[in-house]
Order: sequence, then structure tokens, then C-alpha cells
Amino acid sequence: MRLVVDHRTQGQGVEGVHLLGMIHAFERAGVSVTVVSPPGVVVGAATAAPRVGGLRGAWRTLAERVPEFVFELMEIAYNVPAFFRIRRALRSSRADALYERYAFFHVAGALAARAAGVPLLLELNYTAETPLYRRRSRLLRPLALAAERFVLRRARVVAAVSSVLSRQVVGRGIAPERVITIPNAIDPERFRGEISGAAVRSQYGLDGVRVVGFTGAFFPWHGVGFLLDVLRELMREIPDTAALLVGDGPERAALEERVRESGLESRVRFAGWVGHENLPGHVAAFDIAVMPDSNEYGSPMKIYEYMAMGKPVVAPRLGPLEDGIVDGETGILFPRRDAAALRAALEKLLRDDRLRAGMGARARDHVLAKHTWDRNAARILEVLGTTP
Repeated sequence: MRLVVDHRTQGQGVEGVHLLGMIHAFERAGVSVTVVSPPGVVVGAATAAPRVGGLRGAWRTLAERVPEFVFELMEIAYNVPAFFRIRRALRSSRADALYERYAFFHVAGALAARAAGVPLLLELNYTAETPLYRRRSRLLRPLALAAERFVLRRARVVAAVSSVLSRQVVGRGIAPERVITIPNAIDPERFRGEISGAAVRSQYGLDGVRVVGFTGAFFPWHGVGFLLDVLRELMREIPDTAALLVGDGPERAALEERVRESGLESRVRFAGWVGHENLPGHVAAFDIAVMPDSNEYGSPMKIYEYMAMGKPVVAPRLGPLEDGIVDGETGILFPRRDAAALRAALEKLLRDDRLRAGMGARARDHVLAKHTWDRNAARILEVLGTTP
């Protein structure tokens, strides 16, 4: 089978991990894959901190500085060159289908697939109605919704990353048999339970303590400040507890100041940005992995990475997290923003070594059985073969 994979992303961070995960999984399944990226983008090319130059860096700088209305006009204009590039890739590779990552205003793939006479498989990580970090102009919102309806109606299969998104799509008139829920996943060769966290623990002075860990960007919606408030009280009750926070972002300076004001510098460590290839060793240093907060639609990749490393996960009770965590079996879900419930969950796990070990082992088994990129690709290929 031959497949063209199209996206309009920077190809880095979680987007790059997801794209590479699916591309490599398709290839392992015997599929020939041709990738169509925006000019200057190589999926997953960066191995250092996400600072880019050249054409891609110039585009990112421009995108961050122009008014939203202008940026959206640029997104719309991108359809013209993208249509010809996708159509050319479909024809030259003699592709059997187009696998596309949904993007605002992006109709080029649907048009190119129709021109080439091949089915469209649409990966959906958000919709035009999703409250994203980047604000969208109201003026072009009707056009964004119209473009989205056009693409959804022409997709042979819509693969939503959460059950919340799947329900939204079905609620907008897309036949349920054409919509599947495929949450994020992991590469079991990279996230291996036998990886040791001893070196990382030693590096940050965490030997002999129980470590509560977090990985990800320090943005408001991840709730790291909320976690620190809970840990401040918990550490008074359980002195041999520490925290390792892996990541970077706009809130980091304020979070570090909060730690200093609390007098917890020796108990809370900031690892900074860590490349995805080095992330398993850091997660291995955790005793408990936490997702303090999340949005209501997306599929956080970190929870699957935590579980793949055999770590019990504590996370808010939200639809996308319930898609991946079996409460009481592979992790503990708590009511969102309920500090007392988060503290109780952490304390329960910190005080019970056997509970942590058992829950972590079940978490790893669960992920290996249900949440690998290979399994996701197989599901896509299976549905493509059975959907008329």
C-alpha cells in the first residue's frame, strides 16, 4: 500500500513525535509513505531545544508577530501551493490514500485527494470550535467553520484523538461509522520499563527520596503552579518527598520564584527542556507521574509515556484522560482543580510502595496492549480497508 502523509505544522515537539510515530508505524506495517510538509520543515529534525532558523524560523517569527487576521489569510493562501504539492505527491507515488493532519482553513488535501481519486483519512487533534492557546479572529470564523465542514464531509475516515472530539464530529452530522477514536501513543522501543533513572536522580540530588514528576511545557493549562501548591503542603507531612519538573515555558520563572518563596529549592528540581530522546531516563526517575491539569479535548501524550515507563499516573478526571487511564488500576483520576483530592491521591501512592509498583506495572501492560503507534496505524489501515 502507498500513502501520502500531509501536515501543516512545524514538525517539532509533540506534533513531530506524533507524526513520526505514525509514519514509522505505517512503514513497519509495509506501507510506502511519502510526506508532504510545509517548505523548510523536516519532521522531527531538531534534537536540541526548539529554536529554528532559515525559512522555517522566518515563518515562525512572522507568524508570531503579524495580527491574527493577517496570519489566517496566510493560512488560507497556503492552500494554493499545498494543493499542487499534495496532488503531485499523490500522483508521483501512485498513492492509495491521503493521511492528513487537520489544520484550520486547510482544504488543499481534500481537494487534491478528490482530484487524484483517492480516499482522505483525517487525523483530528482539535476543531475550529476548540479554545486553543492562540486566539482566532472572529471575522474569519465562519470561513474556518465552512472549511472544516468541507473537509470533514469528504474524509473517508475521521480519526479523532479523543472521545470528546469524536462526539463533537458525530454531533455535527458525520456518520458514526466514519469516526474512530485513536488517542496518542508511544514507541515501546524508546519508552522501556527497564531504563534506569539512577543517573538522573543522582544528577538532581534525588537519591533516597520519593519523586513526584511532571514533563511538559509550563503553560497555564498544565497546572504546574496548582501542583506546587499541593506539594508544598504534602511535603510537610511526608518529608522524604521531592519533585522533578521537566520542561520549559513562559511560566517557568514565576514557578521558580514560587518555589524559592516556599523555601523548597532543595525539594523541587527544574530540569529544563529535555529532548524527547532523553525523556525516558527522566521519567524513569519518577515514583509517581502527574498531569496536574489539561484541556477538555486533547490527548496528552505524556500520560502514555508515563505509563509505558511503569509509572502510576495521577490526573484530572477529563474525557481524554479517561480514554487512557483506568481509574484505580493504571492511575488515579481526581476531580479537576480539586486540591484536596490531588493531595489525597499523591499521599495514598507515596505511602504505599506495593500500590505504586502494582499500578505502574498494570499501566505499562495497558499501554503496550492498547496505545502504541503500531496499533494506531493498524487500526487506521483496518478501517480504511473496511469503510466504503
